[in-house]
Amino acid sequence: MSLAENISAPPQLDFDMPGFWRVCISLILSGFCAFSALYCVQPILPVLAADFGIGAASSSLAMTLTTIALAVGLVFSGPISDSLGRKPVMLFSMISTGLLMIALAFAPSWHVLLVIRTLIGLLLGGITAINLTYLAEEVTPHSLGRAVGLVLAGNSVGGMISRVGVGVAAEHMDWHYPVATVGVLSLIAAALLWLWLPASRHFTPARLSLAQTLENYRLHLHTPGLPTAFLAGFLLMGAFVTFFNYIGFRLLGAPFHLGQTVVGLVSLVFLPATYAAILAGRMSDRYGAQKAHLASIAVMALGLALTAAPVFPVLAAGTLLFTMGFFGAHSTATGYVARTAHSARAQATSMYQISFYVGASIAGTLGGLGWDLLGWSGVLALLALLIAAAFVNGRNLHSRHRF
Repeated sequence: MSLAENISAPPQLDFDMPGFWRVCISLILSGFCAFSALYCVQPILPVLAADFGIGAASSSLAMTLTTIALAVGLVFSGPISDSLGRKPVMLFSMISTGLLMIALAFAPSWHVLLVIRTLIGLLLGGITAINLTYLAEEVTPHSLGRAVGLVLAGNSVGGMISRVGVGVAAEHMDWHYPVATVGVLSLIAAALLWLWLPASRHFTPARLSLAQTLENYRLHLHTPGLPTAFLAGFLLMGAFVTFFNYIGFRLLGAPFHLGQTVVGLVSLVFLPATYAAILAGRMSDRYGAQKAHLASIAVMALGLALTAAPVFPVLAAGTLLFTMGFFGAHSTATGYVARTAHSARAQATSMYQISFYVGASIAGTLGGLGWDLLGWSGVLALLALLIAAAFVNGRNLHSRHRF
């Protein structure tokens, strides 16, 4: 870039600039749309199992197929946004997701429901990776950790609202109505993002090329630190989705025998857990992301241990700690990828999230087998293995690239 271009280029956003909050709020809305659509069926998996006459492992396909499709969609969404721009791709994905969520509410059979959930997963890749890429381009490195924490906090709030709303409503009305409501809210979020999110100022379009796309993926796989970050996403999301896929079955069964309303309300832990993402972002900016990452994983492990207790208040406290630890570790890993990738950033973020959702798909299915064989003890064993591996992985990152 020439000196004249450097002088004329608009500055990146810093925390104390007015436009910073406008961007963050807009991207929080995109996360709300994506994660409401992704997770709204999770607390009603037992309801879907009863409604369609299927088992726990089969019901988890409503999550597993969506996350697999999301991973596939991420392969293409990054290169497409590198060519067409961040905001247009997010808008198309949000509008299409909202319409499909409304269609999901009217699915006449289990197989049609699974097809629609798969299509939704393909579209969500145009939101979850692109909003963070927009941040990496438009926000200063000094404020990036805080911005990522804020947007991830918005993601968790979106997931929480849909889990609580749909989970509680499903005990008092047909599950179709709250699911359709999620679709309507997604369309409203898309309209607000169209109005509020500024056009990219630091985006340079790239020609859509398969050869260049493959070369970019190869480059990221050979960038020190990034492959380990991708593995972190695989392990963390695998543990997180498995936990919330089957905690509802645990609460509905012995020794708790709680109702669907309580299962939905468990997702209220996401509200305080959102602060963990913000705090971890600040700690990452100040002390280095490796320390914040490992501390967050330790909190996850402590929370998981508490969920073995047959006492609901202890289990609830463990669920809160587990969720806070996950969002802290995820925030630091995401911020690390954004800082480390200096080219084709959308594809770097996509690769992290591909690993993220492949982990969710594989571990979520294995968790169903663990539940069918040993109940919650089988799920706990798998989660303990994933968390231990995530901790070891975090310690093994290259010393020159603090995670």
